[in-house]
Amino acid sequence: MSPLFFMFNTAATCAVYLFLLRPWMQYTGVNYYNPFAQIVVKITQPVISPLRKIFPALGKIDTASFIVLYIIAVIKLLIIFYYRKLNIYIDFQSWQCLIFAPLVIIYSFGYSMFWFLLIRAILSWVGHGQSQLEIVLYQLTEPVVSPIRRIIPPIGNIDISFMIFMFGLTFANILFSNFFGIWWEILSL
Repeated sequence: MSPLFFMFNTAATCAVYLFLLRPWMQYTGVNYYNPFAQIVVKITQPVISPLRKIFPALGKIDTASFIVLYIIAVIKLLIIFYYRKLNIYIDFQSWQCLIFAPLVIIYSFGYSMFWFLLIRAILSWVGHGQSQLEIVLYQLTEPVVSPIRRIIPPIGNIDISFMIFMFGLTFANILFSNFFGIWWEILSL
């Protein structure tokens, strides 16, 4: 692996997660004064603030964040293809990154939800819901597990909505891998 590829791909991946997290935190109503939320806002604010003057929010949808997220997703795909020389395996054209950039966003969202739920589950065994991290993880993940919990309530003291959502993520991952082929597989780079 090239050190340049590692550096640029890591930077693009971190940027995707940051700019994905910002609108998701706004949508889920994460406490703005939470230290974790403050970190995300302060890092992304210099880019988002000027764009908000051009692209105002549409209700709860932060248009500027999604535009930046889409651009970063395109850049991430370009980095992967040009540094890893994956055009050997598929007939790659640069314009295809514009079409397949939403896959980067979908993949990153599912991957982040997987880790948020896993960390939330582990912290629920160890902690008692008092840490700032537990609170923000609850606020970030509750919108995806609460619909499952309404259909299948906890059995005794065991909440299986996490497990059902994880199975759903795994199923979606396999489905997308079969449907998009190499395009889905390169997102794990």
